[in-house]
Amino acid sequence: MIPENCTFCGLCCTLTVRLSERDIKRIEKGSGRKREDFVVADNDGKPLLKREKGWCTFFKREGRVGICTIYDSRPDNCRDFPGKRLCDLAENPLYRHLSDNNENKRVRLLLKNAPTSATPAKAIEEAQQNAAETFKAISEK
Repeated sequence: MIPENCTFCGLCCTLTVRLSERDIKRIEKGSGRKREDFVVADNDGKPLLKREKGWCTFFKREGRVGICTIYDSRPDNCRDFPGKRLCDLAENPLYRHLSDNNENKRVRLLLKNAPTSATPAKAIEEAQQNAAETFKAISEK
């Protein structure tokens, strides 16, 4: 589900995503990659989507637009996120006290473009138009 105020900032692609067997099989089929390329285990041995330098392994940046390279075969948790009409991830208290390491510097940059309850409709509209143009250009390649 893409929330109405999505700016395609990519902040959600920094979250940890738990995978089901169904997710893993869908991703293998859709991406052509093997499980060991994109699955890691948490401390309890449960499968998580691999992250590289703080990002989902399937995240790609095109200009200011965050792109999921497996969008059609993405995990159920990603399909359901944020589970409501509007995204308010940037307003989550977890982001208030980030340590000053390289990974968090990238997250801070994303926070600047992430939607909040105060984001003007015009800014959201411009971000979504920019994303639509980016997706069109990619699909024409």
